[in-house]
Amino acid sequence: MNSLPDLAAAPRRAWLRKMQDGLMPVQSDFEKSLAFRLSLIVAAVVIGLSLFSPPPTSDAPKAAVRATV
Repeated sequence: MNSLPDLAAAPRRAWLRKMQDGLMPVQSDFEKSLAFRLSLIVAAVVIGLSLFSPPPTSDAPKAAVRATV
């Protein structure tokens, strides 16, 4: 199957790139920094540990409840 040549492909791609540039914000230098990435990793580890850690146990004696007759 032969396809027709697309003579408007290059201008259409340039127009599409120009339209899409405004949709995605440019990443700032702070977001690219090592300190920012490490803080995100540390926050993820702390949140993960708090979610998956066992509940705290109490050393206080528990009162026994007797059934009344």
